[in-house]
Amino acid sequence: MKKKCSKCGEVKSLEDFTYNIRAKDGHNEQCKKCTHDKRAKKRNTEIGFLKMRYDGILTRCRLDNRKCHFTFDEFLTAFKKHESIYGMKSAWGPGPDHLEQHLPMKMIHAANGQVGLKGCAKGTKRILSNLSVDRLDPNRGYTIQNLIFIRFDENARKHSSSYEDCKIQIRLHEERFIKMKAI
Repeated sequence: MKKKCSKCGEVKSLEDFTYNIRAKDGHNEQCKKCTHDKRAKKRNTEIGFLKMRYDGILTRCRLDNRKCHFTFDEFLTAFKKHESIYGMKSAWGPGPDHLEQHLPMKMIHAANGQVGLKGCAKGTKRILSNLSVDRLDPNRGYTIQNLIFIRFDENARKHSSSYEDCKIQIRLHEERFIKMKAI
């Protein structure tokens, strides 16, 4: 059987449409390609990219049988606070007084059909300078106070942290948990 996509107007095989039990014919109105393009376009907006990161946190919490202690609105507020202090630069660095030493972050969702790298969804391409959300203290759960907005490459580097990285993490930990300057 064939069906016409409501977005691109092409007549395609039903295999080119995702299954949808609520649809009259059991398939979505838009083909998989148009649905994918629409989703990728949304994820390349700030809100769409942050929502994708938040959904990733929820998934990790669910898989680890942990609770996520904040809503998307609280997550967005925390990012806006980060942005007001650091701009679009990583929090990983010597501090807000030396922003020139902090690396810039991007929010680009590149879904171009490539098989992803480790930790990257199939069909996406990992961009090392993209914003990554991490827990400052991995022994604590996902709370607003424990979130840190850094780059993916900085997040991945934690597995082989240098002395300088450790000093940065200690400074941030003291700000958040000892001096209580939480976001």
